[in-house]
Amino acid sequence: MNATPENDGGDDIRIETLASTHFEDIGRAYAAIARTAAAALGVDRVSIWLFSADFQRLHRVHDHRETGRNDFGLSLDLSQRPDYVETLAAGALFSVEQADEPPHAGDALTDYMVANGIRSMLDAPIRVGDELTGVVCHEQAERRTWSGVERDRALRIGAIAARIIAADRRHRSAALSRQARLLVEDSADAMAIASPRGALEYLNPRARTLLGLAPDEPLFGLRLVDFLQPASRTQGTQRIYPAARENGSWTGRVHLRTRQDSAVEATATLNVYRGSGGHIEHLFCVLRDIAAGRHLDARIEEMRHRHAQVLSQAGECLIVIDPVTLALRNASSGLERVLGYDDQQTRALSLYDICAEPAATLETFVRRVKRDEHLLCGETRVRHAEGHWVDVEMSMVWRAAGGRRRASISVQLHDITERIQRRRDIERLAYYDPLTGLANANLLRERAEGMLADCVQHGRSVGFLLLQLDRWQRILDIQGYQIAESLIRQVGRRLKRAFRQREVLLARVLGGVEFGVLYDASVDDAQNLARIAHEAFREPFRADRAHLHLSIRTANARAPLHAVNFKDLTKRAGIALRNAYLRNLAHCEYDPTQSSRLHDERLIEEDLRTAITTGDLPLRFQPIRSVAPGRTSIGAEALIRWRHPQLGLLAPQDFVPVAEENQLIMALDRYVLRSAAASAARWYGDFGTLSVAVNVSVVTLLSGDLPSLIAEVLDSSGLVPARLCLEITETAVMHDHRTATRILTAIKQQGVHVALDDFGTGYSSLAYLKDLPIDTLKIDRDFVRGIGADSRDEHTIETIIRLGHDLGIEVLAEGVETRFQLEWLTARDIDYAQGFYISMPLTERSLLTGRFKTRHTRH
Repeated sequence: MNATPENDGGDDIRIETLASTHFEDIGRAYAAIARTAAAALGVDRVSIWLFSADFQRLHRVHDHRETGRNDFGLSLDLSQRPDYVETLAAGALFSVEQADEPPHAGDALTDYMVANGIRSMLDAPIRVGDELTGVVCHEQAERRTWSGVERDRALRIGAIAARIIAADRRHRSAALSRQARLLVEDSADAMAIASPRGALEYLNPRARTLLGLAPDEPLFGLRLVDFLQPASRTQGTQRIYPAARENGSWTGRVHLRTRQDSAVEATATLNVYRGSGGHIEHLFCVLRDIAAGRHLDARIEEMRHRHAQVLSQAGECLIVIDPVTLALRNASSGLERVLGYDDQQTRALSLYDICAEPAATLETFVRRVKRDEHLLCGETRVRHAEGHWVDVEMSMVWRAAGGRRRASISVQLHDITERIQRRRDIERLAYYDPLTGLANANLLRERAEGMLADCVQHGRSVGFLLLQLDRWQRILDIQGYQIAESLIRQVGRRLKRAFRQREVLLARVLGGVEFGVLYDASVDDAQNLARIAHEAFREPFRADRAHLHLSIRTANARAPLHAVNFKDLTKRAGIALRNAYLRNLAHCEYDPTQSSRLHDERLIEEDLRTAITTGDLPLRFQPIRSVAPGRTSIGAEALIRWRHPQLGLLAPQDFVPVAEENQLIMALDRYVLRSAAASAARWYGDFGTLSVAVNVSVVTLLSGDLPSLIAEVLDSSGLVPARLCLEITETAVMHDHRTATRILTAIKQQGVHVALDDFGTGYSSLAYLKDLPIDTLKIDRDFVRGIGADSRDEHTIETIIRLGHDLGIEVLAEGVETRFQLEWLTARDIDYAQGFYISMPLTERSLLTGRFKTRHTRH
């Protein structure tokens, strides 16, 4: 076909029509998706595929050709094509263009293309939530290049397919819930649902009959314990309830008193259901009249099986095991859903076979549950039918022998994979760079300090090799941020491969274009490691569809020869790196005779004192926008600039480090605080609610004088305390957490707001965040830059937003540069946004004359 869909506006209408259509049947939905995709891209054939749970296979669920023929049921093995899965998992298209022959050989995907005469292919990912679910495959018999319009349409169709599949899943889940409700209503068992304190909320018809309540009698004011005979109520409050709360459930005999004061002996099972946060949501009680209900054992087993099916939808399954051999007697359908075992496989297994706990531990569990009747075993891992491990929470209930029933143990497994993954995400956020997967500055510091302590004690030597990419700013200006981030990822992978045989720690330093290699200098030689690093950059890197050569410079310093602590070790390596640039060297070893300052640093130090005194450091104000409907600017961040008479316009990163090294930083902080407060005080009136945010260094924060400085600034400027916000970096807080918390608490008591800046790049502050007196978290721009390009950055942002809101803290995203980023953040309930898309930094005059308002209200 030679259609040119990019020139046909009707195709966009078809796609919009598909997006707005409601489908009752998923099969018809697949057909509509395929027809629309075939017309919009002008292709011979469209097929829809869904991934297996392990992403090793693709199952075709729909196949649409020009002839209208629909074939499905085919399954492809993707184990030899990790590139295909990785591309789609990243949210990108997988394409084959102008192909005389398929690009790979000997795998199922290539065989499929050859067998079906496919020369060109464009596959769009179907992502339900954050998970890759399937693919919409556009196939062409002739050679073809896919245009940008066609690629955009393919992505839109993939997104529409994801929404349709998600809606179908929700519909099926709701239908299952209705069926479960009917099962409870029609059950021969008496069932009750109560609040965490035992107040009755629901009784099924059988429970009302057993307890002597009329079908329409209100439950208000009634408790489960009210239906126990007076002599048994103490047992209920002091033994049954506490045991159920501690172990998850309780089973035993109880003596009931009906509404008509009749005595009923019954067996009761009280289950405690907890929410994702661990709090108790409700109690579920099953009662059986012993005298009248022995013949209902078979019915009870059936009900438990059905109930287990409902629980399986929430990632739970029930297993009944033999208390002696631990063999699996039977299991709920949830076992196949969670662990993949069918009935035949289940009958051949024991708990020994599938549980990661040692045999001795499992046997201890059996003894304890037999003694206590209930046991919460805690977190463990169980083996999936396909061989991998699944994280679960396990509990046990002892089922005593009775009548023809043998003694057994009910084992409940709750899938906690998502909870464990979230925990790992937080740990990864604290210690690993999200872009490259290398260690970040936190892990580098911890590992270095441990090695340095060992070095002093045992006389060993520690080395630090610093790598920096050449001409990076030029590459960034020409290629843009997305290509630049792709290059950083590739650099990380190259370095991992290059040093995989070495016992070294690779780190991305401060999230920039510097990388560090921490090594045992008693084992490895710096010159050899530098050679390995430079050789890793011999081959070109991919920059979109082109190739780009990158080069690096390296520098090395050693402890204890050049330094005895981590800060000085990295500083000496940095001095050697600057010397490498000055002398145009590929590698430079630190030499104590090297000058520790460049010429422009000396100029900055000499002139900065004068500039602070004369006030020759103008402020710029970058507006901060609330994303709530109908609101615009809520404040502005004060940013300092300096037009040096010889060096020109300098950004903070050019002179703030010099101020920190030469004890000028506190004077600089005082200047910015006073200037910003004076400006904000002048905004009273039309801009009476506009606040100002000011960055404060770690030196000023920990000096102990900051609260008195704030009081003096507020008094002299007349600024309302609530309109001043101090921004403190994570690194500053974690430098001395206890002192920082005390000082920030004193500042908060003055009515001043506190924001934690560059959140996500600091030193393990997640463990202390709940104790810090802060109002706002500022998500670092490196994460925001990954929106739409890196699912790991997106997942990190979502984690930070949830964490902040759970702690009652507002969240601000900085570095917002595109409309897509702002809309993505708004959809995830971000509170505030700041960045070039909102507004460039403005002079005070431009801010007050409304240029910011004119800029962003157009969007």
